[in-house]
Amino acid sequence: MTRTKKRLLWLWSGVLVWLLIVFLTQKPYLHQNVAVVENASVIKRQTVQSEYHNQDVLVTQKLQLSLLTGKLRRHQCTIKNKYYQSQATSVCYHTHDLVILSNTHKLQNLTLISPKRDTILLILLGIVLGCLLGLFKEHGARAWLSAGLNCLLFILLLQLATKWHNQHILFLVIIFTWLATPLTLTFIFGYSRQTLIASVATLISTFLAVGLSTVVLITTQSQGIHYETLDYGIQPFQTIFLAETLLGVLGACMDETTDITAAVYQLLKEQPQITYKQLLNSGMNVGREIIGPLINILFYLFLAELLPIIVLYLRNGNTLQFALSRTMTLGYTQTVISALGIVLAVPLTAFLAAYWLRGEQKCGI
Repeated sequence: MTRTKKRLLWLWSGVLVWLLIVFLTQKPYLHQNVAVVENASVIKRQTVQSEYHNQDVLVTQKLQLSLLTGKLRRHQCTIKNKYYQSQATSVCYHTHDLVILSNTHKLQNLTLISPKRDTILLILLGIVLGCLLGLFKEHGARAWLSAGLNCLLFILLLQLATKWHNQHILFLVIIFTWLATPLTLTFIFGYSRQTLIASVATLISTFLAVGLSTVVLITTQSQGIHYETLDYGIQPFQTIFLAETLLGVLGACMDETTDITAAVYQLLKEQPQITYKQLLNSGMNVGREIIGPLINILFYLFLAELLPIIVLYLRNGNTLQFALSRTMTLGYTQTVISALGIVLAVPLTAFLAAYWLRGEQKCGI
């Protein structure tokens, strides 16, 4: 089979997988009232002011909907929607938007529940899946399967957390870390010494970074860190924060350890006579090159997540200093802890990769 035919085969495999995902995710909506907005018009605007003298505009829309699924499909109805111009807690609908309605069998009882947002997500998912399988074939399939496995493990974690009434969150995340790390790396490297090296380096650097940071937080009594600003005020604050941080550090460290391990392995494969010291120096050099980009990527992700909430604080009349003090402390602390894990992972991974891979070659494994 030619390379082009193999690539097309993998691409069609991706299309079939994507169609299966679309079917499984959209099947539940067949029995719900989902509609498309045929026309959206504004019928009223009203300026409102809160008790803190923050002003906003309350807009009333008239939506003409055509039902696509459910027992009322092919029917049409008109519903009013109210939203605030800031759209902090409400939604403005436009023509061609898909919306989810209440599950009732009478047109006059229909109410808006929420917009249906998964369409663009499924389109992007199809593009990513097609690129992975069409361009990288089995390597792309491994990446896709590892991501799917992590999703299943995370769903299982949420199910257990719900069953245990949202207790022991940190314990569950620790178990997830121990399971997800070797399983994910096995999909990437296969069952090999590379998997062992990257797994050990990832776990040690992750838990060492989080452990040292926890000691510092306890010693300083978390001064200057506003745990109460966690999304939706979920309690217990510190436990949830540590669980979030552990997952963030895990991702950063795994990214780095796999890069260093793969680079050292490839170098040893191309130059079988290279010494242990040269391998160690090469691994350290690779780590030095990727430390900067990795830390900056984490910081950019933090800023991207932070931007909307800062704008919301500023639009409600808060000063920039107050907005930053209430929004940056948690994300900035998580970024620093992740950076610590990245720094610790470099010498650890370089040493393990040089020592174990050099020994693997000598033993003829």
